[in-house]
Amino acid sequence: MGTFDPALYLDSSLTDANSTQSIPVDQGEYPAMADEIEVRQWTGKKDPSKSGISLDINWSIDDAGQREKLGRDKVIVRQSLMIDLNEGGGIDTGKGKNVRLGRLREALGLNTPGQPFSFRMIQGKVAKVKVEQRPDGDVIYNDVTAVAAL
Repeated sequence: MGTFDPALYLDSSLTDANSTQSIPVDQGEYPAMADEIEVRQWTGKKDPSKSGISLDINWSIDDAGQREKLGRDKVIVRQSLMIDLNEGGGIDTGKGKNVRLGRLREALGLNTPGQPFSFRMIQGKVAKVKVEQRPDGDVIYNDVTAVAAL
């Protein structure tokens, strides 16, 4: 690819229509690598007084059949975890708190008491992810609902 010229794209025209429906990944379990990690703050849409922190992980699925079905070199599915915070604003490690995070850490070998952990340590780790489909009207979203050790 040569030098990027944004004006070239701004002035280019298309005669074909773009797709308006994405093709979902089939439900199932796949080997995957944690490709991208993001922590974001959220505020409730229905109740703006509610807010919190979410951990989002983009998993790159290693499945030739899904790459072929979707026509992509890289197939990404997302896992989102709401994070329970303690009174000081840190990650709550109390009983019954952040269970989904604990299960994720356990699957990745990152849940050892006394050993440091940060969300960045998830990136590049491999696991088996369970992908489920979530319909929303005419759109079908993929969600990673569980992670297990390979």
